Amino acid sequence: MGAFDEIRLAEARRMLGLAQTDDLSTRAELWLSQGVRSPSLELLAVSPDATPEESLRLLRAAAVELDLAFETPQAARTYSIQASLPSLTSMQGVGEITDYSNGMTDALERRLRRLFRRRR
Repeated sequence: MGAFDEIRLAEARRMLGLAQTDDLSTRAELWLSQGVRSPSLELLAVSPDATPEESLRLLRAAAVELDLAFETPQAARTYSIQASLPSLTSMQGVGEITDYSNGMTDALERRLRRLFRRRR
């Protein structure tokens, strides 16, 4: 998987609430070393102590700058699942399936809670 594919997958996972931020700065350095150029990606690479929220904001900005963003969560989910298919049959895949399921369930729960709050 190339740098652009990895960034797009990271953005898809960010949209789905599945992003891992602990190594995002290191991954940004790697993507830059592979020739990807983006002001937000450069800032992310030099911000190892950024908060998870700030790291995700910079990832989102980089995806937009590189035209790798998704228009809908459904498009992000489809891309993420297709990119993960080769590993889904492994033991690690079981964990990824659980992550997808939990991410979708959490998103649905948040939406339902907002809906019911408005009805009160």
